[in-house]
Amino acid sequence: MLDSDIKIIFSSDSDYEELTAEIFYKDKFIALLNQDEGLDRLKIEFPGSNVVEDAVLRKIDLAIFEKALEEAKRKLKAS
Repeated sequence: MLDSDIKIIFSSDSDYEELTAEIFYKDKFIALLNQDEGLDRLKIEFPGSNVVEDAVLRKIDLAIFEKALEEAKRKLKAS
């Protein structure tokens, strides 16, 4: 079951050729999955140092993070 505090938002960012999945937990950005190299070669990107710190989450329970990644991956593959 997906944690209700996890949100996956699809984005069509001009920096990427394909759809991306932004992962949030409790409304804070955790990471982005991009599929520019294909669904079998997803890449994860974490927020850089140039973001507003109040908008990101840099520490999260591993089990929650794993659930979020799996959900984002599943949704990208279904799109």
